[in-house]
Amino acid sequence: MAQFNAKGIDGLMLSMAEFEEIPDAVVEQMLEAGGEVVVAAHKQSLQSLGLVDTQALMNSIKAHSKVGMRDGMRQRYVLVYPTGKHGTRNRRKVTKTYKRSKHGTTYTIGGDTVDVTNSEVGFIHEYGAPRKGIPAKQWMKKANEACAAQMVNAEFSVYDQWLKSLDL
Repeated sequence: MAQFNAKGIDGLMLSMAEFEEIPDAVVEQMLEAGGEVVVAAHKQSLQSLGLVDTQALMNSIKAHSKVGMRDGMRQRYVLVYPTGKHGTRNRRKVTKTYKRSKHGTTYTIGGDTVDVTNSEVGFIHEYGAPRKGIPAKQWMKKANEACAAQMVNAEFSVYDQWLKSLDL
């Protein structure tokens, strides 16, 4: 009659229990690897569409690791977006006269400076500004669609390294 001998079956059960719950450090490494791929794709998309003038927008794109709660469970995620100040914009100074002024008394409107953030500039290049004559370029959407497979591969390589460290 045939016999069945198994060595290390207890170790396999322990490995399956470890496999069931991925450590937070591995999840963070996976998300960081995917975030780096997306950042590179966003920068390449800006450059290919010719949206690079001072490189302020391109250099400001960063991946931000976040932790949030959803349905009572803690979830980690990465947001990729432009940050920081792009520059200042001077609003035009306008001089007007009072309607009922007999002596031509005037007052001014505007003339101050406004800080413009890189996220505002990125938003305008993504969705456009029809009243200002700026067309929508959708640089972020195109980059996200183009790098989806590369991002999954980068995250899977980190996951695969973790599995190999468990001898699975």
